[in-house]
Amino acid sequence: MHYEEWKAKKRREEAEAQANPFEPAAAGAEASPPPPDGSEDFQWNEDRDRAIQELLETTVPGTLPAVHVQIQMIRHGLIEKTVAPERARQLLSEVDQYLTDLIRKEEAKVPIDHPDVSKAREEKLKALYAWRESSGSLSQYSQEDRQVFLDVAAYAADQGSAFLATARRLLLQCEPEPEDQ
Repeated sequence: MHYEEWKAKKRREEAEAQANPFEPAAAGAEASPPPPDGSEDFQWNEDRDRAIQELLETTVPGTLPAVHVQIQMIRHGLIEKTVAPERARQLLSEVDQYLTDLIRKEEAKVPIDHPDVSKAREEKLKALYAWRESSGSLSQYSQEDRQVFLDVAAYAADQGSAFLATARRLLLQCEPEPEDQ
């Protein structure tokens, strides 16, 4: 199946899934097991495309990722005193757990022998760590009420979004060109 045919099929399946959200999705092709050395030769397949689409959907160009928006909302709530420090710490703990789970999953992925995909993964990890740093700084602010923690939180969240944007750009650059018919 050529890449363009596969992409068209994928678009149809996504349209069906949106039209029938309560029906289970069709089972996709199974990923082949990685070579014995633990690395993987890069091949464009449905699993790769799905992983790339997950990252691309994490942020739409010109918008902030949901985790960044959540951190900003907690930050503004602390500044404006509309969120109690205890509640902020509870929310930030949930954000930290979410980020820790994503980091664990990202670090467990099998290495891929493609420099741009590898670099994109590194940038995504840096984004997750930056957002976790931001969350930790807000937690510190909720306990100590010092401006430096707000500043670090804002800077780290912005850095996280910048890292994710770099990862997105790298993935878009390595997407294969459509084959001529």
